[in-house]
Amino acid sequence: MPLVVYIHGGGWTIGSPEDTATPCRKLAELLGVTCIAPAYRQGPEDPFPAGINDAWDGLKWIAANAEAELGVSLSSGFVVGGSSAGGNMSAVLAHLAHDEGLSPKITGTFLLAPMILPPGTNVALLDRFKEMYLSRTQESCKDDPILSPALEQIFHDSTKGDEQSPMFVPYIWPTGHQGLPRTYFQVCGMDILRDEDLIYEQVLADNGVETKLDLYPGMPHIFWSTFPTLTQGKKAALDFINGIQWLLDGSKQG
Repeated sequence: MPLVVYIHGGGWTIGSPEDTATPCRKLAELLGVTCIAPAYRQGPEDPFPAGINDAWDGLKWIAANAEAELGVSLSSGFVVGGSSAGGNMSAVLAHLAHDEGLSPKITGTFLLAPMILPPGTNVALLDRFKEMYLSRTQESCKDDPILSPALEQIFHDSTKGDEQSPMFVPYIWPTGHQGLPRTYFQVCGMDILRDEDLIYEQVLADNGVETKLDLYPGMPHIFWSTFPTLTQGKKAALDFINGIQWLLDGSKQG
């Protein structure tokens, strides 16, 4: 079996591995994979960088031990990803794994509405993408019923993330974005994080990374978890399965 590592979201403050139970079960049932959902420390008790340090330590343990402990085949698929804050951490982990030479290599990454480029970062780094960086100020996105600007601020205050550190802001990774594994995105049209996700997908593609993206116009942040019975919620759940299959297909080609 291939392995999928699913890192839960919750603004680095709330949430638990159990939040991933439904998609993990679906992956196991439909794609025949083994799924691991690791825990990590969260704010405010354990602020940044405790969570990402835990996730990196956990990923190194998984790479070294999963085949013997779980009987999986990482060469047939070693996929790492997450939603929201978990997507942010997964983007950081993909960079760390590449730079540190993690073995076996990650073969695919999924980023579901991740935080990639908060406004406290030096936005001059956006270069040609400045005109695309709009969703954090658009009124329609500010009305997101799931992730409002006020709630995001609570999460950031809780985790005390360093917006000048690439360990919190993967967009500014110092060694660039070349050589990363193929990456699947799900992006929500009403999300304040929408445009930084679209920008990051373009940056990866410009750096030779294979990408696939599904966009859900008018839908709020991680809506498929809160509103799974909506038509778009059902579509997003199916798209996720197909996106993971696309990542696994890339593993076979590699």
